[in-house]
Amino acid sequence: MSSPNPTPYRAMPCRHLPALLTAGLLALLALTPASADQRTDEGMYISASVGQNRIQSGLPEQSNTLLKAAFGWQFFPNLGLEVSYNYFKDFPGPTPAFSDFSPAGASVTAIGQLPLSRTVAVFARGGQFWWSAKSDFSFFNRSGGPNQTGTVRFSEAAWLLGVGGSYELTPQWELELEYNYYDFSVDRLSGFDSSTGALVLSLKWEL
Repeated sequence: MSSPNPTPYRAMPCRHLPALLTAGLLALLALTPASADQRTDEGMYISASVGQNRIQSGLPEQSNTLLKAAFGWQFFPNLGLEVSYNYFKDFPGPTPAFSDFSPAGASVTAIGQLPLSRTVAVFARGGQFWWSAKSDFSFFNRSGGPNQTGTVRFSEAAWLLGVGGSYELTPQWELELEYNYYDFSVDRLSGFDSSTGALVLSLKWEL
């Protein structure tokens, strides 16, 4: 007596995979915020950010990259404090005699937040950014003597302001998009006085 032929296995067509992934992502977003609530968020967090910075005045128009790592404490759902390290890539020198430089330093900001729903909130920040950088220079000596070359180091403070919005992905993970404003100036260089704006995307992990 011959055994019945087994039913052949048929793989799911690949064309259904994008639809399944999309459905799974929508289900995840629908389920996870149920236990996340912007209106009750408190405690410590860390975050990593990347942004695009636009130099608006005082220097040639140019865009550069901003990287940021932060530690914060949400004292109440409406009030927090954040300490961060900020790195700006390739600012142009104040004159052609100076090389590009990369300001970097620490900032401290107070954050006021207004939850709009369980998952969405808007916020504003204000504080101080202490930064330093160095730039090489070369001055041509018109009198026939040797050219002057060297390195100048900056160490200054700037105002930092920002507004943005946040979306709570899960009880631990949050996504933020904000606009930050920095008021850069160097007292020793009258040609360097720049206001810059940065659009920043952050991923926050609540501890």
